[in-house]
Amino acid sequence: MIKILIVDDEQSAGRILKVLIEKHIPGEKQVEVSNHPAEALELLKTYQPSLVMLDIEMPGMNGFDFLNRASEWNFDVIFTTAYDKYAIKAIRFSALDYLLKPMDIVELQNAVNRHIVKKQNAVVISQQPLLDNLIYNLQQKDQQQFKLALSTSEGIFLYEPKEIVLLEGSSNYTKFYFTNQKSLIVAKTLKEYEDILLEHQFLRVHKSYLVNKIHVVKVDKEGVLELTNKMHIPASRRRKTEILQWFGK
Repeated sequence: MIKILIVDDEQSAGRILKVLIEKHIPGEKQVEVSNHPAEALELLKTYQPSLVMLDIEMPGMNGFDFLNRASEWNFDVIFTTAYDKYAIKAIRFSALDYLLKPMDIVELQNAVNRHIVKKQNAVVISQQPLLDNLIYNLQQKDQQQFKLALSTSEGIFLYEPKEIVLLEGSSNYTKFYFTNQKSLIVAKTLKEYEDILLEHQFLRVHKSYLVNKIHVVKVDKEGVLELTNKMHIPASRRRKTEILQWFGK
């Protein structure tokens, strides 16, 4: 059985989310709702949920303040928000889940099912480093200073975008190449990271490659990119003209 705690200062929003979960999420579950963050902090100790559905915008104590005050983060978090572009960017950089209000049923099912699968597979990965990174990102005045959290079978790693040379996609996995000559494989698609890194000088040069512009040494007339790590990446025929224009060729 999974135990879910919904924290939302709007009574109707919390009630509706509870109904949606009970109606559309199969399996044994218990769902509690708290409209008061301070009360919810106490519930963490007594109720001990495995998943917290946490509203971001709450008066007095927002979702991030709530996490700062939690004594332990031994639960998964799915943030809920009407729309806050900067907060969503910070959340995505921190490899955490969020849902936009009003809730899309399929997105809700996918987000909760990710938690259920992780729990069923007994995958124990503390979210505290991810939440610590989220709080760090939110404290930055410029999103260019965000750190990207990469959750792998080896653990959680944090990198600034400027430390990433290249991303290589294969099916549902992405391989990262870094300036320190290390590499990591993450179970997410290249498309997901293309969306996250769109505003950080990354360019999709091929269906399999996403490169960091600052690490491109040169581009030859055939559209082959030489990178600072000595790798040579071919541009797709469809993107060759765009890439040559991008680098002023």
